[in-house]
Amino acid sequence: MNATSQSLKISVITPSFNQAQFIERTIQSVLNQNYPQLEYIVVDGGSTDGTLDILTNYQTHLSWISEADQGQAEAINKGFKLATGEIVCWLNADDEFMPDTLLQVANFFSHHPDAKFLYGDAEAVDEAGRAYGRRGNVKPANFRDLVSQGDFIVQPAAFWRAELLGEVGLLDETLRYCLDYEFWLRVSQKYHLHYVPLTLARERFHAQAKTTQATLRRIQEIETVARRYGNPQIPHRFQAEQTAVYLAETLRQARSAHWSKAKHFGRLTLRSFSPSLHILPHLLALSLGPTGVTWMRLHYDLLRSKLRSS
Repeated sequence: MNATSQSLKISVITPSFNQAQFIERTIQSVLNQNYPQLEYIVVDGGSTDGTLDILTNYQTHLSWISEADQGQAEAINKGFKLATGEIVCWLNADDEFMPDTLLQVANFFSHHPDAKFLYGDAEAVDEAGRAYGRRGNVKPANFRDLVSQGDFIVQPAAFWRAELLGEVGLLDETLRYCLDYEFWLRVSQKYHLHYVPLTLARERFHAQAKTTQATLRRIQEIETVARRYGNPQIPHRFQAEQTAVYLAETLRQARSAHWSKAKHFGRLTLRSFSPSLHILPHLLALSLGPTGVTWMRLHYDLLRSKLRSS
């Protein structure tokens, strides 16, 4: 590490709520970076599952607060307001950094003084930490790509200069499922997004993960964000999932004899359907519940390639 890299202070924010099962591995992945200019802040939402005991054990190596909040975005924003580093990021309490991630990030920003935003690749892992390979759908992208095609940035592998927050604003606290995607869109309207083909993080997929649950609300939120940035349709990458979610909701409402809602989602299904969409894997995942959705998100790229070749 050269002297210029050492001078860059990096602030890592971890939002946490009842993630005792995973958070110690997350903390260790940050502290084991052995990066001299590290500021680590954990913002907990009032956990009751043993998380606070874990944080207490590490309190000489990090700063933490625990108080009720209005969700993940507010917790992260609290951390951003406390951060004093030149480079900022957040790492969820169930994700991890790869060894030497912060060194590579510091070296990049030291050698690219005009760069504002950096992202790399991530390794997908399951609940037990078993690796499934490189996270799919990560590639160089700009605003047009993000708003029309979908999110190509894997959140735990994204870093930016702290001054950027003052220029584009903090996270949108009204969002629950795609607060990161909306933030990338805002940043990309103003700055170049620098992609490096380096594996910087491990992203964990498990049945309790927020994006694994409440799939309909997640799709609706993606639609809302896309419209906010000028796309009247859901980005292409999410279209098959959208149709599958609408069809599953149609069937669920029909089984409950909620006929008006069933008709509503039936119309949405027909409106969103295209013969070119591979919705079967998504329907299978939804039928299996949260565990199936987790499995689907880990294996989607492989399934899609097999369907295209068949």
